[in-house]
Amino acid sequence: MRIGRILGFGFLIAVAVYSRAPADDATTRPVAHVNHAGLVKLGWQLAGETSTFHDRSNVETIDLLHSLGFHHLELSPMPATEDVDALLAKLKSVHMDIVSYGIVDAHGDESDLRKLFDLAKKLKAKDIIARPADDSLDMLDKLANEYRINVAIVNLPKPGNHWNPDDELHLLAGRSGRMGVCADVAAWKTSGLSPVDCAQKLAGHIMEMRLNDIDDREAEAAVLGEVKKQGFRGICAVGCGTGGRDDLVDRFTISVNTFSDIVGELARMR
Repeated sequence: MRIGRILGFGFLIAVAVYSRAPADDATTRPVAHVNHAGLVKLGWQLAGETSTFHDRSNVETIDLLHSLGFHHLELSPMPATEDVDALLAKLKSVHMDIVSYGIVDAHGDESDLRKLFDLAKKLKAKDIIARPADDSLDMLDKLANEYRINVAIVNLPKPGNHWNPDDELHLLAGRSGRMGVCADVAAWKTSGLSPVDCAQKLAGHIMEMRLNDIDDREAEAAVLGEVKKQGFRGICAVGCGTGGRDDLVDRFTISVNTFSDIVGELARMR
């Protein structure tokens, strides 16, 4: 009788341990925390790059970013078949919005560029993140002021267009305040440039910080500290490179958490 009780007790323990195993495994996955209070204090907006989740629809990506605590997103170029009104209704239902649209190849004649601005206006985006043709800059500047939507020129990794901040400064010379820069920190690193030095050169022109695969906390903190010192009050878009579906979400979450920790430190500093 006693042996039966012991065996029965052992069976119950085994069942209990087995039933808890999935929950224990789940707790090892990173949980996102967005430092909203710190962002407000700094005057920054955190946006999730929808291009990170290219294997999901925009609706699925909105649900994911909402579950991670995001309020804003940088929307990647939409398929021509996508229902814009349905997308905006989805965003409204979860109290989210689009703060920037891109990255887009901004070239063509006035008619082509107006279509881009018309879409950005309907999406209520503040910024268009662009890889512009140099001969389109005059028209982009004109339309940016007409539509009251900023155009932020993104730097590409060397030898791509506009990889050098000196080149971007040349493009912006004599143009209105509606024209500026989307600073892709990872692209600067890939090009062998110092992000802090680049940010210093572009002081007063940075409209959006683009932070992908945040794997060097010290370097990211340094460049974010530099733009804070400059009085930057804009969008910080966080994203990740390619990867497996589940692993990508984990790596994205880790980048978000690292960014949030940096935001907390900067918000506490005078």
